[in-house]
Amino acid sequence: MWLFGKYKDLTILYLPVWLVWIVLFFLSDSVLQSEVPLWVWVVFILGIDVSHVWSTIFRTYLDKEEFKNHRLVLLLAPLVSFILLFGIARESTLLFWQLLAYLAVFHFMKQQYGFFAIYSAKAKLKRAHRYFKDKWVLYFSMLYPVVFWHLSNRNFVWFVDGDFISFPLQLDHWVRIALELIYWLSISGWLIEEVLLVKKGNNLSYGRILWMLSTLLNWYLGIVWFNSDLAFTLTNVVAHGVPYMALIIFYQVRKKKISSVFSKNRIYVLAFSIIIFSMLLAFGEEYLWDIFINREKEFFFSSIIHYPFDTIRLSSWQPLLLALLSLPQVTHYIIDGFIWKMNETNPHLKTVLISKENG
Repeated sequence: MWLFGKYKDLTILYLPVWLVWIVLFFLSDSVLQSEVPLWVWVVFILGIDVSHVWSTIFRTYLDKEEFKNHRLVLLLAPLVSFILLFGIARESTLLFWQLLAYLAVFHFMKQQYGFFAIYSAKAKLKRAHRYFKDKWVLYFSMLYPVVFWHLSNRNFVWFVDGDFISFPLQLDHWVRIALELIYWLSISGWLIEEVLLVKKGNNLSYGRILWMLSTLLNWYLGIVWFNSDLAFTLTNVVAHGVPYMALIIFYQVRKKKISSVFSKNRIYVLAFSIIIFSMLLAFGEEYLWDIFINREKEFFFSSIIHYPFDTIRLSSWQPLLLALLSLPQVTHYIIDGFIWKMNETNPHLKTVLISKENG
Protein backbone atom coordinates (compact mmCIF):
# COMPACT_ATOMS: atom_id res chain seq x y z
CA MET A 1 0.00 0.00 0.00
CA TRP A 2 1.24 3.46 -0.91
CA LEU A 3 0.51 6.97 0.34
CA PHE A 4 0.44 9.15 -2.77
CA GLY A 5 0.53 6.30 -5.28
CA LYS A 6 3.35 3.87 -6.07
CA TYR A 7 5.41 5.95 -8.47
CA LYS A 8 4.74 9.24 -6.68
CA ASP A 9 5.93 7.71 -3.41
CA LEU A 10 9.08 6.35 -5.01
CA THR A 11 9.78 9.63 -6.78
CA ILE A 12 8.94 12.07 -3.98
CA LEU A 13 9.42 10.25 -0.69
CA TYR A 14 12.29 7.89 -1.42
CA LEU A 15 14.30 8.81 -4.50
CA PRO A 16 15.56 12.17 -3.13
CA VAL A 17 16.85 10.46 0.02
CA TRP A 18 18.44 7.60 -1.91
CA LEU A 19 20.15 10.02 -4.29
CA VAL A 20 21.62 11.88 -1.31
CA TRP A 21 23.14 8.62 -0.03
CA ILE A 22 24.64 7.82 -3.43
CA VAL A 23 26.15 11.29 -3.76
CA LEU A 24 27.63 11.16 -0.25
CA PHE A 25 29.35 7.83 -0.89
CA PHE A 26 31.00 9.30 -3.99
CA LEU A 27 32.25 12.45 -2.27
CA SER A 28 35.86 12.57 -1.10
CA ASP A 29 36.67 12.85 2.58
CA SER A 30 38.02 16.36 2.07
CA VAL A 31 34.68 17.50 0.63
CA LEU A 32 32.71 15.77 3.38
CA GLN A 33 34.80 17.45 6.06
CA SER A 34 34.69 20.92 4.52
CA GLU A 35 32.20 23.61 5.50
CA VAL A 36 28.72 23.40 4.03
CA PRO A 37 28.86 25.44 0.79
CA LEU A 38 26.65 28.51 0.47
CA TRP A 39 24.66 27.00 -2.42
CA VAL A 40 23.90 23.90 -0.33
CA TRP A 41 22.66 26.12 2.47
CA VAL A 42 20.45 28.09 0.07
CA VAL A 43 18.97 25.03 -1.66
CA PHE A 44 18.59 22.67 1.29
CA ILE A 45 18.36 24.73 4.47
CA LEU A 46 16.50 27.76 3.13
CA GLY A 47 14.76 26.08 0.18
CA ILE A 48 13.65 22.89 1.94
CA ASP A 49 14.14 22.95 5.70
CA VAL A 50 12.87 26.43 6.57
CA SER A 51 10.36 26.41 3.70
CA HIS A 52 8.66 23.22 4.89
CA VAL A 53 8.05 24.89 8.26
CA TRP A 54 6.22 27.76 6.57
CA SER A 55 4.21 25.40 4.34
CA THR A 56 2.24 24.47 7.47
CA ILE A 57 0.30 27.73 7.22
CA PHE A 58 -1.51 26.42 4.12
CA ARG A 59 -2.83 23.58 6.28
CA THR A 60 -3.77 25.91 9.14
CA TYR A 61 -3.82 29.71 9.18
CA LEU A 62 -4.59 30.22 5.48
CA ASP A 63 -7.32 27.58 5.35
CA LYS A 64 -10.58 28.97 6.76
CA GLU A 65 -12.05 25.59 7.64
CA GLU A 66 -8.86 24.27 9.22
CA PHE A 67 -8.37 27.50 11.16
CA LYS A 68 -11.88 27.22 12.53
CA ASN A 69 -11.30 23.57 13.56
CA HIS A 70 -8.03 24.40 15.33
CA ARG A 71 -8.64 28.02 16.34
CA LEU A 72 -7.67 27.68 20.00
CA VAL A 73 -4.43 25.80 19.30
CA LEU A 74 -3.44 28.09 16.44
CA LEU A 75 -3.95 31.20 18.57
CA LEU A 76 -2.42 29.91 21.79
CA ALA A 77 0.58 28.03 20.34
CA PRO A 78 2.57 31.10 19.20
CA LEU A 79 1.56 33.14 22.25
CA VAL A 80 2.52 30.53 24.84
CA SER A 81 5.64 29.59 22.86
CA PHE A 82 6.85 33.19 22.78
CA ILE A 83 6.39 33.65 26.52
CA LEU A 84 8.27 30.43 27.31
CA LEU A 85 11.01 30.99 24.75
CA PHE A 86 11.59 34.56 25.89
CA GLY A 87 11.77 33.49 29.53
CA ILE A 88 14.22 30.68 28.79
CA ALA A 89 16.39 32.85 26.51
CA ARG A 90 16.62 35.48 29.26
CA GLU A 91 17.88 32.88 31.70
CA SER A 92 20.34 31.15 29.36
CA THR A 93 21.03 31.29 25.64
CA LEU A 94 22.58 27.83 25.78
CA LEU A 95 19.52 26.41 27.54
CA PHE A 96 17.36 28.02 24.83
CA TRP A 97 19.27 26.25 22.04
CA GLN A 98 19.30 22.97 23.95
CA LEU A 99 15.53 23.11 24.29
CA LEU A 100 15.13 23.80 20.56
CA ALA A 101 17.51 20.99 19.62
CA TYR A 102 15.69 18.35 21.65
CA LEU A 103 12.30 19.61 20.46
CA ALA A 104 13.56 19.28 16.90
CA VAL A 105 14.78 15.72 17.47
CA PHE A 106 11.45 14.74 19.01
CA HIS A 107 9.54 16.40 16.16
CA PHE A 108 11.63 14.68 13.49
CA MET A 109 11.10 11.30 15.14
CA LYS A 110 7.35 11.87 15.45
CA GLN A 111 7.12 12.75 11.77
CA GLN A 112 8.84 9.54 10.75
CA TYR A 113 6.40 7.56 12.88
CA GLY A 114 3.49 9.58 11.53
CA PHE A 115 4.21 8.60 7.93
CA PHE A 116 4.72 5.01 9.01
CA ALA A 117 1.34 5.06 10.80
CA ILE A 118 -0.35 6.25 7.61
CA TYR A 119 1.19 3.38 5.67
CA SER A 120 0.03 0.97 8.37
CA ALA A 121 -3.53 2.34 8.31
CA LYS A 122 -3.69 2.06 4.52
CA ALA A 123 -2.42 -1.53 4.66
CA LYS A 124 -5.34 -2.52 6.94
CA LEU A 125 -3.21 -5.03 8.81
CA LYS A 126 -4.84 -7.77 10.82
CA ARG A 127 -3.98 -7.88 14.48
CA ALA A 128 -1.23 -10.35 15.22
CA HIS A 129 1.25 -10.90 18.03
CA ARG A 130 4.62 -9.40 17.21
CA TYR A 131 7.93 -9.78 18.97
CA PHE A 132 9.36 -6.82 17.06
CA LYS A 133 6.73 -4.13 17.47
CA ASP A 134 6.54 -1.45 14.80
CA LYS A 135 6.66 1.56 17.07
CA TRP A 136 9.60 0.46 19.18
CA VAL A 137 11.72 -0.74 16.27
CA LEU A 138 11.14 2.49 14.34
CA TYR A 139 11.96 4.70 17.32
CA PHE A 140 14.99 2.57 18.20
CA SER A 141 16.24 2.95 14.62
CA MET A 142 16.44 6.71 15.26
CA LEU A 143 17.21 6.71 18.97
CA TYR A 144 20.42 4.68 18.75
CA PRO A 145 22.14 7.13 16.34
CA VAL A 146 21.15 10.03 18.63
CA VAL A 147 22.51 8.22 21.71
CA PHE A 148 25.68 7.42 19.74
CA TRP A 149 25.96 11.14 18.94
CA HIS A 150 25.79 12.00 22.64
CA LEU A 151 28.55 9.53 23.50
CA SER A 152 30.87 10.24 20.58
CA ASN A 153 32.71 13.17 19.08
CA ARG A 154 30.83 14.31 15.99
CA ASN A 155 31.96 16.96 13.52
CA PHE A 156 28.54 18.59 13.41
CA VAL A 157 25.86 20.07 15.66
CA TRP A 158 22.10 20.38 15.40
CA PHE A 159 21.87 24.19 15.78
CA VAL A 160 24.86 25.53 17.72
CA ASP A 161 27.81 24.16 19.67
CA GLY A 162 26.67 22.61 22.94
CA ASP A 163 22.99 22.23 22.03
CA PHE A 164 23.25 18.50 22.74
CA ILE A 165 24.26 17.68 26.31
CA SER A 166 27.64 15.97 26.12
CA PHE A 167 28.66 13.05 28.29
CA PRO A 168 32.26 12.29 29.27
CA LEU A 169 31.63 8.57 28.79
CA GLN A 170 32.99 7.30 25.48
CA LEU A 171 31.70 4.15 23.87
CA ASP A 172 33.96 1.18 24.49
CA HIS A 173 34.77 -0.74 21.31
CA TRP A 174 32.98 -3.89 22.44
CA VAL A 175 30.02 -1.96 23.82
CA ARG A 176 29.57 -0.32 20.45
CA ILE A 177 29.77 -3.68 18.68
CA ALA A 178 27.11 -5.05 21.03
CA LEU A 179 24.83 -2.05 20.44
CA GLU A 180 25.34 -2.26 16.68
CA LEU A 181 24.49 -5.95 16.77
CA ILE A 182 21.27 -5.28 18.69
CA TYR A 183 20.49 -2.45 16.29
CA TRP A 184 20.77 -4.51 13.11
CA LEU A 185 19.22 -7.63 14.63
CA SER A 186 16.14 -5.66 15.69
CA ILE A 187 15.49 -4.34 12.19
CA SER A 188 16.27 -7.75 10.66
CA GLY A 189 13.85 -9.41 13.07
CA TRP A 190 11.16 -6.86 12.25
CA LEU A 191 11.66 -7.35 8.52
CA ILE A 192 11.53 -11.16 8.75
CA GLU A 193 8.45 -11.00 10.95
CA GLU A 194 6.79 -8.54 8.57
CA VAL A 195 7.17 -11.02 5.70
CA LEU A 196 6.16 -14.06 7.76
CA LEU A 197 2.95 -12.36 8.90
CA VAL A 198 1.80 -12.26 5.28
CA LYS A 199 1.17 -16.00 5.62
CA LYS A 200 -1.25 -15.19 8.45
CA GLY A 201 -3.35 -12.95 6.26
CA ASN A 202 -1.61 -9.60 6.51
CA ASN A 203 -1.04 -7.50 3.42
CA LEU A 204 2.57 -7.02 2.39
CA SER A 205 2.98 -3.26 2.57
CA TYR A 206 5.98 -2.16 0.54
CA GLY A 207 5.45 1.37 1.82
CA ARG A 208 5.86 0.27 5.45
CA ILE A 209 9.00 -1.68 4.66
CA LEU A 210 10.61 1.05 2.56
CA TRP A 211 9.79 3.73 5.12
CA MET A 212 11.21 1.66 7.98
CA LEU A 213 14.41 0.83 6.11
CA SER A 214 14.87 4.34 4.72
CA THR A 215 14.42 5.85 8.18
CA LEU A 216 16.94 3.49 9.74
CA LEU A 217 19.56 3.94 7.02
CA ASN A 218 19.14 7.69 6.81
CA TRP A 219 19.64 8.29 10.53
CA TYR A 220 22.47 5.78 10.71
CA LEU A 221 24.32 7.13 7.69
CA GLY A 222 23.76 10.77 8.56
CA ILE A 223 24.86 10.50 12.18
CA VAL A 224 26.93 7.35 12.73
CA TRP A 225 28.52 6.38 9.42
CA PHE A 226 29.43 9.81 8.02
CA ASN A 227 31.02 12.04 10.62
CA SER A 228 30.34 15.07 8.47
CA ASP A 229 28.34 18.28 8.77
CA LEU A 230 27.52 18.15 5.07
CA ALA A 231 26.28 14.54 5.28
CA PHE A 232 24.17 15.24 8.35
CA THR A 233 22.66 18.35 6.78
CA LEU A 234 21.68 16.64 3.53
CA THR A 235 20.30 13.43 5.05
CA ASN A 236 18.44 15.29 7.77
CA VAL A 237 16.86 18.02 5.65
CA VAL A 238 15.86 16.01 2.58
CA ALA A 239 14.28 13.13 4.51
CA HIS A 240 12.29 15.51 6.70
CA GLY A 241 11.43 18.52 4.58
CA VAL A 242 10.56 17.00 1.20
CA PRO A 243 7.97 14.46 2.46
CA TYR A 244 6.34 17.05 4.71
CA MET A 245 5.88 19.65 2.00
CA ALA A 246 4.62 16.93 -0.37
CA LEU A 247 2.10 15.88 2.28
CA ILE A 248 0.86 19.47 2.69
CA ILE A 249 0.34 19.82 -1.07
CA PHE A 250 -1.26 16.38 -1.38
CA TYR A 251 -3.66 17.09 1.49
CA GLN A 252 -4.76 20.47 0.14
CA VAL A 253 -5.24 19.14 -3.40
CA ARG A 254 -7.14 16.03 -2.30
CA LYS A 255 -9.39 17.99 0.05
CA LYS A 256 -10.33 20.46 -2.70
CA LYS A 257 -10.95 17.64 -5.20
CA ILE A 258 -13.43 16.04 -2.80
CA SER A 259 -15.66 19.13 -2.72
CA SER A 260 -15.19 20.43 -6.28
CA VAL A 261 -13.84 19.69 -9.74
CA PHE A 262 -10.12 20.35 -9.60
CA SER A 263 -8.27 20.37 -12.92
CA LYS A 264 -4.61 19.49 -13.39
CA ASN A 265 -3.78 23.12 -14.09
CA ARG A 266 -5.30 24.16 -10.76
CA ILE A 267 -3.31 21.41 -9.02
CA TYR A 268 -0.08 22.74 -10.52
CA VAL A 269 -0.97 26.31 -9.57
CA LEU A 270 -1.77 25.31 -6.00
CA ALA A 271 1.42 23.24 -5.62
CA PHE A 272 3.54 25.97 -7.19
CA SER A 273 1.93 28.62 -4.96
CA ILE A 274 2.60 26.64 -1.77
CA ILE A 275 6.24 26.04 -2.70
CA ILE A 276 7.04 29.58 -3.86
CA PHE A 277 5.19 31.37 -1.05
CA SER A 278 6.81 29.10 1.55
CA MET A 279 10.24 29.83 0.08
CA LEU A 280 9.63 33.58 0.13
CA LEU A 281 8.63 33.44 3.80
CA ALA A 282 11.67 31.25 4.52
CA PHE A 283 13.88 33.79 2.78
CA GLY A 284 12.40 36.55 4.92
CA GLU A 285 12.92 34.59 8.13
CA GLU A 286 16.54 33.73 7.37
CA TYR A 287 17.19 37.33 6.29
CA LEU A 288 16.05 38.50 9.72
CA TRP A 289 18.10 35.80 11.48
CA ASP A 290 21.19 37.00 9.62
CA ILE A 291 20.55 40.68 10.23
CA PHE A 292 19.90 40.41 13.95
CA ILE A 293 21.75 37.29 15.12
CA ASN A 294 24.10 35.41 12.81
CA ARG A 295 25.68 37.67 10.18
CA GLU A 296 27.01 34.57 8.42
CA LYS A 297 25.23 34.90 5.05
CA GLU A 298 25.57 38.64 4.49
CA PHE A 299 27.22 38.08 1.11
CA PHE A 300 24.13 36.21 -0.11
CA PHE A 301 21.40 38.39 1.40
CA SER A 302 23.02 41.79 0.85
CA SER A 303 23.38 41.00 -2.85
CA ILE A 304 19.57 40.89 -2.97
CA ILE A 305 18.45 43.19 -0.15
CA HIS A 306 20.78 45.73 1.44
CA TYR A 307 21.35 45.37 5.17
CA PRO A 308 19.88 48.55 6.67
CA PHE A 309 21.93 48.62 9.88
CA ASP A 310 24.61 46.88 11.88
CA THR A 311 23.69 43.84 13.90
CA ILE A 312 22.18 44.40 17.32
CA ARG A 313 24.43 42.83 19.92
CA LEU A 314 22.97 44.31 23.08
CA SER A 315 22.35 41.49 25.53
CA SER A 316 18.97 42.95 26.48
CA TRP A 317 17.72 42.48 22.89
CA GLN A 318 19.03 38.95 22.40
CA PRO A 319 16.31 37.04 24.29
CA LEU A 320 13.53 38.94 22.53
CA LEU A 321 15.03 38.39 19.08
CA LEU A 322 15.68 34.71 19.68
CA ALA A 323 12.12 34.16 20.91
CA LEU A 324 10.56 36.02 17.96
CA LEU A 325 12.72 34.47 15.24
CA SER A 326 12.32 30.90 16.52
CA LEU A 327 8.56 31.28 16.85
CA PRO A 328 7.63 29.90 13.38
CA GLN A 329 9.67 26.77 13.99
CA VAL A 330 8.42 26.06 17.50
CA THR A 331 4.82 26.82 16.55
CA HIS A 332 5.22 24.34 13.67
CA TYR A 333 6.41 21.69 16.15
CA ILE A 334 3.41 22.24 18.41
CA ILE A 335 0.55 22.47 15.93
CA ASP A 336 1.86 19.46 14.03
CA GLY A 337 0.81 17.38 17.00
CA PHE A 338 -2.81 18.45 16.46
CA ILE A 339 -3.40 18.85 12.73
CA TRP A 340 -2.45 15.28 11.80
CA LYS A 341 -4.50 13.45 14.42
CA MET A 342 -7.43 11.48 13.00
CA ASN A 343 -10.18 12.87 15.22
CA GLU A 344 -13.20 15.15 14.95
CA THR A 345 -11.04 18.27 14.54
CA ASN A 346 -9.62 16.82 11.31
CA PRO A 347 -12.73 15.51 9.49
CA HIS A 348 -11.03 15.19 6.09
CA LEU A 349 -7.84 13.49 7.22
CA LYS A 350 -8.98 9.87 7.00
CA THR A 351 -10.68 10.40 3.63
CA VAL A 352 -7.70 12.17 2.15
CA LEU A 353 -4.91 9.95 3.43
CA ILE A 354 -6.42 6.50 3.98
CA SER A 355 -9.10 6.03 1.30
CA LYS A 356 -8.41 3.37 -1.34
CA GLU A 357 -8.45 5.78 -4.24
CA ASN A 358 -5.36 7.48 -2.83
CA GLY A 359 -3.18 4.40 -2.70
